[in-house]
Amino acid sequence: MKTPSHDFGCSTCWPKEADDTWEAVKGLKTELELVDESHFMIKIRSCKQCSQQFISVFTETIDWKDGEDPQYWTVLPITSAEADQLSSNGRTAEAALLGLPRERPSLCHDFPKGSGPKSYWSQGIVIGPHD
Repeated sequence: MKTPSHDFGCSTCWPKEADDTWEAVKGLKTELELVDESHFMIKIRSCKQCSQQFISVFTETIDWKDGEDPQYWTVLPITSAEADQLSSNGRTAEAALLGLPRERPSLCHDFPKGSGPKSYWSQGIVIGPHD
């Protein structure tokens, strides 16, 4: 997928280019931390300009040999109803993510061991390996 759907967000939080969107993601406001572990985080975040909400998933595995911990992020725009459901869901946050639309455009930002970071468009939520 080369460009995101413009059904969500604004040009500030969800621009056309993946690298620009990754920079915009850094400025999103954290509304709620559903999981806050050192190597696994799930947060509901929002744009300060248009109030679009996003689910942000961060995963990391420990590289005990070289100290280059691989890190992965997925950011998916969500509706207000989906945000409400995620924040009040009795299931684990990770299981609740499985109910989000798989075809919706998402941003992935990968920083694997031995390589530089890469931002790219994908679909749905990706939960990478984590410790």
